[in-house]
Amino acid sequence: MAHLRDRGSEQVAALPCPRGHLALGEICADFARRDAVLSARAAACGMTRRQLLAFLAAGASATVCGAGAWASAAGTLPRSRVVLVTHPEVIIKDYRVNPPIMRQMLDRALVELTGKRTESLAWATVGRQDDFVAIKHNSIGRPTLHSHTEINDVLASRLAADAKVNPERILAVDRRLPPPHNALSEPFTLPSRGLKTRLRRLYTDQATAIVNVSVLKSHFGTGISAAMKNHLGSVNNPAAFHGWEPDCMPKSLPELNALGPLRTKTRLVIVDAIRPLFAGGPVDQPEYRWDFRSLIVATDPVAATAVGLRILEKQRASVRGKEWPMTAARQMVAWGQVIGLGNADADRIDLVEVDMA
Repeated sequence: MAHLRDRGSEQVAALPCPRGHLALGEICADFARRDAVLSARAAACGMTRRQLLAFLAAGASATVCGAGAWASAAGTLPRSRVVLVTHPEVIIKDYRVNPPIMRQMLDRALVELTGKRTESLAWATVGRQDDFVAIKHNSIGRPTLHSHTEINDVLASRLAADAKVNPERILAVDRRLPPPHNALSEPFTLPSRGLKTRLRRLYTDQATAIVNVSVLKSHFGTGISAAMKNHLGSVNNPAAFHGWEPDCMPKSLPELNALGPLRTKTRLVIVDAIRPLFAGGPVDQPEYRWDFRSLIVATDPVAATAVGLRILEKQRASVRGKEWPMTAARQMVAWGQVIGLGNADADRIDLVEVDMA
């Protein structure tokens, strides 16, 4: 699948964007302006720029000196490893999958991702004996566009058996959480547009590890629903994020995922690409689904989403007979790289492709 490697950042930046959208170069220039403002405000408050950034990275409400912005950490990001594992027999019928094969796929993906010698050692990197693991899956698209619950089953069994996590401290959740996990945190303020949001206490106070399990699909034309958007099910006001204008989801979703509790506790990212939706989302439209029979596995939510984006764009181009870019999705992964959350550019991602045929 060489197509997943053939588009560097310069080529992406050169592609035209629809009217009203920011190109990658404009996004970076906008960030540079905000970065200069941040430095000036830090000085006015008697803080060093590093002190203010540390304060924001800790997850505090970004209200210091009236506003906050992110520092460009892209230059210091390590490379990201992403595993794309495919099995031709994972689908039983329609949206149903084969549980033993799903387990084989995840076992193989973890070994390839971690470089560990055995499956047990690989799973031990995801959980520890004293952990409370929150599995954030996506159930919104039932019956044909949700993340497969068989993934949750493999995670729970493997974490209990190999990482020795107490099964009672492994919780698979989406938007509806049981008490006390559904209580809300103190507000966080996302820098780009001052959007205030609250996380569920499960993520801020109770869980020590998070596994992000999402589904790969298009959203509102040129946006994408994958790893970063999955955490709209973790906040009190998901409707406030919606809209793929450049100052809405393309910036707010990476900034949400960069909040301290989500960024530091995420141990594993799984994007369910068994039967993705390449257009017409988020509502299911069968004519835009196809059997891809794959999982995208990583620790970097930006890189996992970027790989998913390229898969969807290849299918879109194949169907239409010409390039059919997902402009807003490109802006989102670009902003994730700009703020240092993860890598979006293909030349910063080590993609391991495993065909289990």
